[in-house]
Amino acid sequence: MNFELAASLVVEKAKSLVNSLIENRGHDKPPFLPSEYANLQDIKIVKADLNETSAVLLRFKDGQVIKVNQKHNLARQNFSCAHEIGHVLLRGLELEPYVEGIEYRTFNPQAGRLARQRVRERLCDAVATELLMPELVFRRYLSDFGVSINSIERLASIFEVSIRAAAWRIAEVSQEPCIATIWQPHPRPGYKALRLAWSVGPGIHLTDRADYTPEHTNITYPSVLHKAYEYDKPVRCYRKFKRGTDVRRLPMEAKGFGRGETRYVVSLAFLDR
Repeated sequence: MNFELAASLVVEKAKSLVNSLIENRGHDKPPFLPSEYANLQDIKIVKADLNETSAVLLRFKDGQVIKVNQKHNLARQNFSCAHEIGHVLLRGLELEPYVEGIEYRTFNPQAGRLARQRVRERLCDAVATELLMPELVFRRYLSDFGVSINSIERLASIFEVSIRAAAWRIAEVSQEPCIATIWQPHPRPGYKALRLAWSVGPGIHLTDRADYTPEHTNITYPSVLHKAYEYDKPVRCYRKFKRGTDVRRLPMEAKGFGRGETRYVVSLAFLDR
């Protein structure tokens, strides 16, 4: 079994849980809250001060408890809880022998353990994404709003997820092929540039590997992306994206989000425009 197959199995399990919730509540209107899924599985959610930890899943004889960091914003709490529900589904599918069977050729005795942990986390992130933004429902709302940088904030608000999560989901499920990217200030002191944080799309890529990536991952000042970073209005430009030896110049929309040290830029590039 490879990662793609494991991801497919666990996401199908998540879709089944989504269907149970829709049937139980009698409608498919967002948001799809982790508390609703927890009730279906007799899981208790408790808010607590967890310092830097987002959430933890605790198993007791009389049931399971998810502790979520009460200091985090609502969108982050939702994703953290849905991620922990992913661990419950992953355990129920008995995929752990597959995860533990992953081999790594390395001289670092800790590398294999860390890599297996990353596999678990990626699978649970895929579950959380489906639980909070069910593919069919999210695609319907996206179709109504249109695929644009202005749709991201509206979808994030409706589904009660982060801007980043909504942008990622758009690139995954949009029927109009697009690439979502996040740009952040370069950490080097005195170097006024934006660097690529991640890129995904077009289509669903559960392996965290996008087909197309920006040709240049560091954007020096000044640039159109810096205008998006400095102001709150959307900007439009063209940028080159590559897949192997293929390079395409694509139209792109970008907008800045966040404040102060947490400021970042989200962009959507379109393959067929």
